Amino acid sequence: MMTPLARNCAVVLALVCFTNAEVIGNDYAFVAFDKELGRGVCWGNPDYGGDCSGIDFSDVTDIISNRYSFIAWKKHLGQAVCWGDQYFGGNCLGVNFSGVTDIFSTQGASIAFNKDLGQAVCWGHPPYGGDCSGVDFSGVTDIFSNAYAFVALKKDLGQAFCLGGHNDRSYGGNCSSVDFSGVTDIYSSSGAFVALKKGLGQGVCWGGLNYGGNCSDVDFHGVTDIFSTSAAFLALKDLGQSVCWGYLDAGGDCSGVNISGATNVFSNDDAFVALKGSGQAVCWGHQEHGGNCSDVDFSGVTDIYNNDYAFVAWKKDLDQGVCWGEHNFGGNCSGVDFGGVTDIFSNGQASVAFKKDLGHVVCWGDASHGGNCSDVDLQGATKIFSNDFAFAALKEDLGQVVCWGTPESGGNCSEVDLHSVLDQHTALSGSTMSHFYTGVWTLFAMALAVSSVWCCM
Repeated sequence: MMTPLARNCAVVLALVCFTNAEVIGNDYAFVAFDKELGRGVCWGNPDYGGDCSGIDFSDVTDIISNRYSFIAWKKHLGQAVCWGDQYFGGNCLGVNFSGVTDIFSTQGASIAFNKDLGQAVCWGHPPYGGDCSGVDFSGVTDIFSNAYAFVALKKDLGQAFCLGGHNDRSYGGNCSSVDFSGVTDIYSSSGAFVALKKGLGQGVCWGGLNYGGNCSDVDFHGVTDIFSTSAAFLALKDLGQSVCWGYLDAGGDCSGVNISGATNVFSNDDAFVALKGSGQAVCWGHQEHGGNCSDVDFSGVTDIYNNDYAFVAWKKDLDQGVCWGEHNFGGNCSGVDFGGVTDIFSNGQASVAFKKDLGHVVCWGDASHGGNCSDVDLQGATKIFSNDFAFAALKEDLGQVVCWGTPESGGNCSEVDLHSVLDQHTALSGSTMSHFYTGVWTLFAMALAVSSVWCCM
């Protein structure tokens, strides 16, 4: 019979290799990465980052993604390596990462920014902000992005410049006529920006008109927070008032909505939800994508989650949940048992309720995006990750990963062997292995000694 000490040693040995592993996704692929071991493995669409067989992960400190590619940043060494779609950020050869303090991304481009020196370098698709040659980054204090464009704010100088914005720069890439003096915060939708001058009670917008790029009629006096969907904005004011603008079918009109008393605001692509402390909520936006919650009982709701087209309101203390929005994409969870749920995750069109303590999950939404996991063995799963089309569950104690959803976009990881890639033992030299096994047998001998002492007491 295994003694308590020996049993604990076995647990420790099993966890040595995988407790530091994390999984990062872009829209079409995943990377499983162990920072301490400097090793990684990828799967999903090989054109968009699903193949990293030639990537050296040693000394990588961070992995950053855009929609189509990945960046493995070796911050302490001033180096990085990129892979994925070469045109949309998957090629950063020639980029000098020395001294870089931050990396920012749009859907198809990235900026490596050295804040201390006021310098930056860009790469990726130029219409998405991938070309900043000749641009002066000195004095830049913050960089913001939407799907298509960057805004580099020189807050102390009351200035800014924009990059990208799609082919005609109309999605936020042209801000030459914007007055940035007094700007305190910048917010974005998919294709527009709003710069808030909180102290002055003013705001200015630019970008696509159907994305909220025109707020000339909006009164910003008293605005405390701004929220967005993919194509609209909501500004909350300190007196319980609000104002919306942008695409109407994405929440751009809240003129008839009473948001007074709202404690939290949530959004998906096309709708807003304002949760009130009284156990009530109000929704607006696209009616079939979450903008209509008139039949939803919000009493006892502790958290609200979303995917692109639906919401789930979780009543954690009651072991209940309620969903609304597009039924086929996660808006119907009437058959879901929320008892024992510890976490909820989502991707573009599906959701997962994770019962970590029980080793179970339940899924709903579009089956091709992971809304059906009835045949997936998730016993022992400790963490769940998602990209736009799939889910990945990491079994740290077993050194395994299991996936479901769209196979070619990360939903099939049957060929991924975490042991062969991330297992620390495979990375050790022969002499180190000798010391390792000596240590293991020493622990085992200690366990037996303690066991014998216990037996004889």
